[in-house]
Amino acid sequence: MLERCYSNYSSKRYPTYEKCSVTDEWLNYQNFAAWYDENYYEVDGEKMELDKDILIKGNKVYSPDACVFVPKRINLLFVKKNASRGDLPIGVVWYKRDKNYQADGKDEYGNTVHLGRYDTVEKAFEAYKIFKENTIKKVADIYKNKIPNNLYEAMIAYKVDIKD
Repeated sequence: MLERCYSNYSSKRYPTYEKCSVTDEWLNYQNFAAWYDENYYEVDGEKMELDKDILIKGNKVYSPDACVFVPKRINLLFVKKNASRGDLPIGVVWYKRDKNYQADGKDEYGNTVHLGRYDTVEKAFEAYKIFKENTIKKVADIYKNKIPNNLYEAMIAYKVDIKD
């Protein structure tokens, strides 16, 4: 967490951590350790990760109110890969040869699903948005009795925005 926020190497290699910080309270290790002991849990056979922006979309501050431990499978649902998609909305690719936009998404198992080709960015994004929100809800239901309620509720309520 500290390296992600304050290392020049991390912010250059992972631009998503640019302008991230840690609340002053957690700069004292004992405070973070107490929060950790109260909030850490495990899901059998899964790697757990500390997340700062599922509960509060777009959040850049690691803090007790914003953070939650999540199975890696859930955390991967929220990866956006801004650098690789250019100026197009999330989930949309331009096909120059065919002069159309394709929507692609990852299903609840991490497999790529082609959602169709569309004549406008907006139509392609809408297909992606519906698919992605439904996928997040499916995964939330799979984990419902294994994750904290605040994480489950955040996943059920999650909305994909064209500016994501």
